[in-house]
Amino acid sequence: MSEKSSLRAGMISWAHIHAEFRSKALSEIPGAEVVAVADDNIERGKSAAERFNVPHFHADWRDLVARQDIDVVFVHSENNAHVDQVVMAAEYGKDIFCEKPMATTLDDADRMVKAADDNNVELTVAFVSRFAQEAERAKQIVDSGILGDIVSARSIIGLAGLAEIGCPADMVSWMEDPVTGGGGAWIDEGSHAIDLLRWLAGDIESISMLMTKKVKTHLPVEDEAIALLRFANGALGEVNTSWSLAIDVGMRNVTELYGSKGSLILENTSNSPRVAVYTEGLRPELNGWVEPHIVPAVTEPHDYQSWPPHIHHYKREVSSYVSRYLSGEKPYGPTGIDGRECLAALLAGYKSAESGILESVR
Repeated sequence: MSEKSSLRAGMISWAHIHAEFRSKALSEIPGAEVVAVADDNIERGKSAAERFNVPHFHADWRDLVARQDIDVVFVHSENNAHVDQVVMAAEYGKDIFCEKPMATTLDDADRMVKAADDNNVELTVAFVSRFAQEAERAKQIVDSGILGDIVSARSIIGLAGLAEIGCPADMVSWMEDPVTGGGGAWIDEGSHAIDLLRWLAGDIESISMLMTKKVKTHLPVEDEAIALLRFANGALGEVNTSWSLAIDVGMRNVTELYGSKGSLILENTSNSPRVAVYTEGLRPELNGWVEPHIVPAVTEPHDYQSWPPHIHHYKREVSSYVSRYLSGEKPYGPTGIDGRECLAALLAGYKSAESGILESVR
């Protein structure tokens, strides 16, 4: 491992609002700086560059990836636009941090992974849900073996809707388009759910899915989808995704794991995020339901009061990435293979919804 003194970032596109969160994070983390912004929406891109005091703006992203003063390219463009930007950035020797889903087809995902491998660069996919403190604690609990073998898993994840939670109109437009977005609630919210389940319970082998437009009937894509999963280890699972969720903070992300020796409930996004564990494997006085008290560690990357609970994990995600990058520890985060495997499950879900049959993921 070779240590580095700084991370110089280039941001491609403000099409996705997550570019705002991650630029804010980069602006607050010692050793990181945003050198340039590129956006084909010139007014949007110049405004972002001005807000974050970024010295260089490019209307063409190709000019950004060619810059010699950029180490890492952050990609937040429309989902179907990622592939060309990631491939060219890799060819210029840049490490890449790519918004999820990494692509809208497996061929594109494979091109991205191959380009990173061929050019010996790191391709990281932005599965931010892993970086909530509660998710990290859940991972520690699962890895400890206290739940035993995972028997079944369930995820409920969704939004009141893109516009309803305050996404910009231009983002809403492309995300609701079946070509630029690649789908609806399933590919959007399902990306988080599938990645968390793979991270916690293992690879997914097959999937059967139903989808519909129940509330937002005007959409060209689904606003509801429910999938049944079979994991490679034989466990079963369920994922329920929605863009029409009536809930207190406008969004929800809950994962339930049921093992042979215990159960776990992870509330990643709620008014009161938490982890609850049921086990009979602790000291007698602690048997039953236990809720570990999770508080910011001394080394947390930011003041939690300045980052609302539903977005604080973006700062933790970027801080982890920068720390690993500067130390030379690899991978820097969830890998291109993680992104590819997640997309394979998502696309198998769409195929199942169309065919009405169980589809293989692997």
